[in-house]
Amino acid sequence: NGYFSGLLPEARAGLRYTADKKDFSPSRTVNPFDDLPGIGPLTANPESNNSSWDLSGTYEMNADTNVYARFATGYRAPSIQGRILFGDTISVADAERARSFEVGVKQELFNRRARVSATLFRYDVKDLQLTAGSGGVNQNRLVNAERATGQGIELDFQAILAPELRMTLGASYNDTMIKDP
Repeated sequence: NGYFSGLLPEARAGLRYTADKKDFSPSRTVNPFDDLPGIGPLTANPESNNSSWDLSGTYEMNADTNVYARFATGYRAPSIQGRILFGDTISVADAERARSFEVGVKQELFNRRARVSATLFRYDVKDLQLTAGSGGVNQNRLVNAERATGQGIELDFQAILAPELRMTLGASYNDTMIKDP
């Protein structure tokens, strides 16, 4: 009969296990820039595994307004940088792991001709994978930053101004930091 409609939140959950193994073996048989001999094979064999999860919920306050929240973890497997044209080494970045949280509200306005949404978020990444450029020899290498954090707010407004005219306006504030000696 609709009596409980909107009173109970909608919830979702997920779990993922990842086992990652890579075998990488590049060779350079000819050096196009001088008479030095080729190199290789160079090898990298990173392995990593991880369990990650996601939990989210939406609550319908009324026919036009929803609030939601999401907690999650994330994972990126080890990465390999193996471009050996300008250098004689490969680099490997360790796996990165993240935790994130967000809460927000979405509301329909003006007889559903406009929508506004606002989201607050925060995340924390351990062993963030970065590419460090050397500049002088035109070669990059992979590194891990100890930790990175971010938090902020996002606002979004969408409107149908006329049958063929739509407007979107968005704004955000992001406070991010890499924490690594």
